[in-house]
Amino acid sequence: MSTHSIQTTSGLASAPAPRIAIVGGGFAGVAVALRLLRQSPVPVHIDLIDPAETPGLGVAYATTLPHHLINGISKMISLFDDEPGHFTDWLARQVSAGVWAPPEGIALGDSLPPRQLYGAYLQETWALHTGALREGFALEHLRARATGLQRVGKSYVVTLGDGRRRHADKVVLATGLMPRRAADLPFAIDDAALRSPAYVHDQWAPGAFDGIEGGQRIVYLGAGLSALDGLISAEHAGFRGEHVAISRRGLAVNERRALEPWPDFLEIPEQGLTLRALLRQVHPQLRRLRAEGQDWQRIVPTLRLHVDTLWARASVAERRRFVRTSRSVWDVSLHRSAPVALAWQTRVKADGRYRHEAGQLFAVEALPDGRLAVRWRERGGTAVHTLEADRVINCLGFEYDWRRSDDPLSRDVLARGLVQPDPLGFGLQASRDTCALLDANGHPQEGLHAVGHPLRGVFWESNAVTEHIPQVGKVARALIAQLASASQATGAERAAA
Repeated sequence: MSTHSIQTTSGLASAPAPRIAIVGGGFAGVAVALRLLRQSPVPVHIDLIDPAETPGLGVAYATTLPHHLINGISKMISLFDDEPGHFTDWLARQVSAGVWAPPEGIALGDSLPPRQLYGAYLQETWALHTGALREGFALEHLRARATGLQRVGKSYVVTLGDGRRRHADKVVLATGLMPRRAADLPFAIDDAALRSPAYVHDQWAPGAFDGIEGGQRIVYLGAGLSALDGLISAEHAGFRGEHVAISRRGLAVNERRALEPWPDFLEIPEQGLTLRALLRQVHPQLRRLRAEGQDWQRIVPTLRLHVDTLWARASVAERRRFVRTSRSVWDVSLHRSAPVALAWQTRVKADGRYRHEAGQLFAVEALPDGRLAVRWRERGGTAVHTLEADRVINCLGFEYDWRRSDDPLSRDVLARGLVQPDPLGFGLQASRDTCALLDANGHPQEGLHAVGHPLRGVFWESNAVTEHIPQVGKVARALIAQLASASQATGAERAAA
């Protein structure tokens, strides 16, 4: 493992700068670092802890395929929530330079640009702000995994995978997505299949689609946006066989249409709404939409405005009921595809090379010829069917329950009582105003925060850039306030001495 000092100023601070450890170098971690470097009133030393060579790209933005699009409109995904036009201004310059153009008829601010283009924006912004730091500021990229975290007095010690230990006054967990363990998959998979190159547990891993061009069938476990990404990747790699997606409910990806939001109608009492009471308000609006010949998608942004409040005021029992009965419908309604991306699936379907089966997965097994057998049962049926595939792509999502993770850091912070897991298994508990993590006793910890995917159980919608950016702002403002307060206290102590 290596350490890279990305930039350190030549000037000397009058006292050691407080150290902030950011665990995770994807979008969320880089966004927090940038906010602190831009806005902290006192010098800070930031340790960005992530084994990746290039900060900022993470899983999402390392793709090089132009039809892998970001799931958020341009005007909503500025790196800085206090500068909402930052990304669209940058994007306009790319359009002027002929790098990219939005689809005809779509305004720049309403466009969904390629993820690789957003990755370029992250890289350029990162280089700009780390190339010449302010006096006394320092930034190090520690290319290692964090494997442990211990509280020592009012500060922390982060243990790295190579055995090094780093002191930190503040810590931000921006750990991103965690893979599911094979034991926790909703189907059986034998050891030979698990080891086979024909089984792809992570479609973003290098080589996931190598050698697929001569294959006859790919089976996607799941049929959401990840499966669509996989189809696009396979077609780009030269695959011309059959694509088969299997999902429990058979819900298809919807095309995102640019529409005026439906007028707000929700009334949410202080004690919150039960799911049944919420649907009693929603269903009449849907009937009205249909009666007026309106598009049902108009209601989605209207509901989205209230998700944070609905989730915050819902009881654990009501949250559990939503996850069990309505989550999948909400997910396909909110997380839709840009027309240009969904067109790939439409073309393949028109060629007779795509089908979507609704049913329950039972097993994935290795065959003697190197292919895999997928055993599944049709929804509402009893017979078990078998599909033989040259490649099986797992598109069932990532692990949110830190109690199920084999990640050493996750296990360590839970064992030490530094964090409190969400009761439904969606990440960690935290305060809603500062994203300060709660300890095992439910107390918020000043100086230990999280951003992004670990906060799924706090905000529910905590998957996309549009949700991460406000959290970054909350964490940065909380840390800046803590740093300013500590600096003032130190100054007062020196004056008294």
